[in-house]
Amino acid sequence: MSASTKRVIDARGVIKEYGDGSTKFRALRGVDFHAHEGEFVILSGPSGSGKTTLVSILGCVLSATSGQVRVLDEMITSATEAELPKLRLAYIGFIFQGHNLIASMTAQENVALMLALRGWNHVDAQKEAARLLSLVELGDKVGSLPADLSGGQRQRVSIARCIAGNPPIVLADEPTASLDAQTGQLVTEVLHNLAKKRGHTVVTVTHDNRIYHFADRIVHIEDGVILDDKKETHP
Repeated sequence: MSASTKRVIDARGVIKEYGDGSTKFRALRGVDFHAHEGEFVILSGPSGSGKTTLVSILGCVLSATSGQVRVLDEMITSATEAELPKLRLAYIGFIFQGHNLIASMTAQENVALMLALRGWNHVDAQKEAARLLSLVELGDKVGSLPADLSGGQRQRVSIARCIAGNPPIVLADEPTASLDAQTGQLVTEVLHNLAKKRGHTVVTVTHDNRIYHFADRIVHIEDGVILDDKKETHP
């Protein structure tokens, strides 16, 4: 990344422990991690390596046991439990392996709901939701229920919902795991474009090495420790 590019995520010495006494388990053991504006980072590693724990801390879902995490100019590790939801709404968009759409709501309504949570009025939220669905090439599906969409289409609705309100950070946890290779590539292209064309910082947790070529960097974590942080070379 360019030296002038803003560092959006800066985590240093992050430790996360669960339990206490003889049952204490250290999921993260002094992790340093960073990501810049417009960067597409893949976080890889085996199951139980600490990937999801790290992303949950970066996304203001979990609190670190110790260490420091700064998101833009906000030191989130000093936030109280009551403050974390506000920080999530301000800075973070999430995409999950399961799309987590509300089955009784249309695609447009699912996206508009996130805008409502971010303070938009109903009319503007509906208009913006339709625009975002067009952005992910689902402009003709605004009135469709999740059950009437393919897996890839549902995941693209979740991407539109994720970026509703323009949060600077997009965190994706295994977004292609339940998709076939071609659909997974299409969904990853959308995520890549969020970084490269819209300037979001995108961090994707994945086992799917078929999409590694999209990354600016691949960060490998194992047993709660980052073992490798390498810049990808593209043909």
